[in-house]
Amino acid sequence: IARVRANQPELREAKMKRYRESFGIPDYDIRIITDSKHMADLFEETVALGAQPKKVSNWLMVETLRILKEREMDAQDIGFSPEHLAALIALVDQKAITTTVAKEVFEVMFAEDVDPVAYVEEKGLKTVNDESELRRTVEQVIADNPQSVADHRNGKEKAICFLVGQTMKAMKGKADPTGVNKLLKELL
Repeated sequence: IARVRANQPELREAKMKRYRESFGIPDYDIRIITDSKHMADLFEETVALGAQPKKVSNWLMVETLRILKEREMDAQDIGFSPEHLAALIALVDQKAITTTVAKEVFEVMFAEDVDPVAYVEEKGLKTVNDESELRRTVEQVIADNPQSVADHRNGKEKAICFLVGQTMKAMKGKADPTGVNKLLKELL
């Protein structure tokens, strides 16, 4: 009996309690993640690789569930590895890629289990951290949009959002929006 008990998998209720105590993620997330052994294993293995539990939970709860629903798949059909999910989260944490780019990479990773680091490098998706290139682009956007600049100077806060959007478009989504916003405010 002791040997059988020792070899039994952790029951869902015990796992839910452990997740609540160890990882501090919301009960709703815990229920969804522990509903599938495959998803629970993916969650735990990704966290074991150093990714923050809440971030892993977010990727599983939002992007993974969205794609599963769109493609009418089950959690058992998830084919990407914990190593690749942890690497993708690390790229975002290091600001090597934007969240928008990360979602694009995740789509490919979900379908083909590609290494996100290699994919980002191969496709040239890294966030542009070259201050001079960003400054030139922001200056050009300011020059090309005198009405929005005037609107901003006249107190219209939404005008800066338009300028950030134009800069992101010019940088093909490879600039940090927070940095763009800061630089725009500085130059305006």
